Amino acid sequence: MNGLKHFTVALLFVVSPAIMAKDLMPKTVSTSDGVVTAQFDLSHMGQDCGLLVKWGDGTEKKIRVGRDVNEKDFTVTHSYSNDGGYIFEVEGSTIKKGLGTVFACQGKTYRQAICIGK
Repeated sequence: MNGLKHFTVALLFVVSPAIMAKDLMPKTVSTSDGVVTAQFDLSHMGQDCGLLVKWGDGTEKKIRVGRDVNEKDFTVTHSYSNDGGYIFEVEGSTIKKGLGTVFACQGKTYRQAICIGK
C-alpha cells in the first residue's frame, strides 16, 4: 500500500505541470490592412471555458470556448481605426451568463505586439 501512495503522488507531479503549461496562444496571428485575425485551437482545455481577448485599443471580446465557438478551430478578427502599436492579449476569464456561465480557461496569458500602418 505504501508503494501505491508514492506512485500516485509522483504521477500527479509529473502530469500536473504538463496540463498547467498549456498557454492560450493562437495557432496563427495575421495582419492585413489594419485587420488582425487570430486563429485558435484550444481543444487541449478539455472543457468549456472563458477567454477575454484584448486588442490594445480599448476593445475587448469575451468568448465562451466550447459554447459560443468550437474549441478545435475558431477565429477572432478586429479592425483598427488608427495606425500605431498595440498589445494583443488573450487571457482566461470567467464569463457569467446564467446557466451558461463558464470559468476562466486555464493557461498562461498570451501577449503579442501588433504594428498597424507605417
